[in-house]
Amino acid sequence: MNDQAVLFAGPPCSEHRRNILEMVGSHSRKQIETVCRHYVERQAALGISLGEAETLLRFAFLLSHMEGSATLEAFLMHPTTQYWLSAMRRASGEADRKYRGPFARNAGNLGLQLALATGERSSWPIELDGEGGLRLPILGRHVEFGRKRASARVGAEVVQGGARFRFDDGMTVEIPLSDLVAETDDPEPNLERDGFSLTRYERLMGGCVQLQRRDEWLRPHWTGTNERSTGTEYFGASPDQYPARFPVEPFAEAAAHITRASPELAIDVCSFTPVLVPRTTGPGRRIGFTVSSRQGAMFLDPDQPNLMAENIVHENAHVKLRYMQLVDPILENFYDADCERFRVPWRPDPRPLPGILEGAYVFSNVLEHRRRSGVEATANDLAKDITGALTILRRHGRFTGPGEQFFSELEAWAAAASANRDHRLSGGCAAIDLC
Repeated sequence: MNDQAVLFAGPPCSEHRRNILEMVGSHSRKQIETVCRHYVERQAALGISLGEAETLLRFAFLLSHMEGSATLEAFLMHPTTQYWLSAMRRASGEADRKYRGPFARNAGNLGLQLALATGERSSWPIELDGEGGLRLPILGRHVEFGRKRASARVGAEVVQGGARFRFDDGMTVEIPLSDLVAETDDPEPNLERDGFSLTRYERLMGGCVQLQRRDEWLRPHWTGTNERSTGTEYFGASPDQYPARFPVEPFAEAAAHITRASPELAIDVCSFTPVLVPRTTGPGRRIGFTVSSRQGAMFLDPDQPNLMAENIVHENAHVKLRYMQLVDPILENFYDADCERFRVPWRPDPRPLPGILEGAYVFSNVLEHRRRSGVEATANDLAKDITGALTILRRHGRFTGPGEQFFSELEAWAAAASANRDHRLSGGCAAIDLC
């Protein structure tokens, strides 16, 4: 697959989406295998145990021998997988060495998850989270063993008809497969009676987007800034920004609003941002954000559904662009921290060219959504903002070869949106809803 098959600026299109998903899946798979091999080969130097190294090796082996499938794609694109991979890379440095063991041990949890999803009979050493739960995100749930089991190390085995969990105190819990994969069960398992209970995630957009704040890995603490390097804390779960109880209705209405406006935009959200995490910023404040360490998750406050819909479209475009930039940064000086800054309408502080490029791209997605939603008045103002950003980029940006083509496509898309007409795509895709 060449770079341009992935690097494209235009309204959502099924062919382009498939190219990105295949590229990200292949890239993530190779990166996981590489980071596992790195830890195994340098086991003593990195300070992980032989058992942890063995689990990493087995997980990498299982992953490398899996054939392409919807299950594998869901696993690789899920933000918990992306976070584990990012954390393993980060922990290999000296500053975060204390996290090497905990994340290495979670390879067993990832291996178990794949084994359960595929029916692979195998045994895995796992570690429960800080609330005594086992994350099974591609199965849409947490298995809860109770807070007394917080951070417990457990022997897990995939057996015929379910899974078996052995605890150090001699207790064994058998869980039927139906409890691990079914959407509902009657009666629901009970912690006191059965030794476990379930937290099933809410589902939106026909079941393809999870709405949940149960996973500790998906509760990053927001520091109050808008800067990439300091906006969130990398490790740890925020104790108060993600309340256990949250309203489902505004999230469901926002998702329905996107689907009504454009099915293609909705499929884009399902593909690139499969998890929405409800949060609370405080009285009178509503924000939404994504972070590159947890690609595929968006963190947002409940708000008016139409505003939430725009926010979801906006942040999904950030995620999508980050994935595209895995093959090419678009700007030659993308990584130049000292590059010149310029004023733009959407931020009070002057922005560097990479930030302006991101803004022009994500707001083009929002403009497309507004047009599809029939919000023409504010769409015209937004179109002017995008045109101004593109003028700055054309005057001052230095584009790579593929980046130049991407930028030309972005200019053409913005021009079509400003003229309130469908953007005609090269390569066989017509208007956004006809791809």
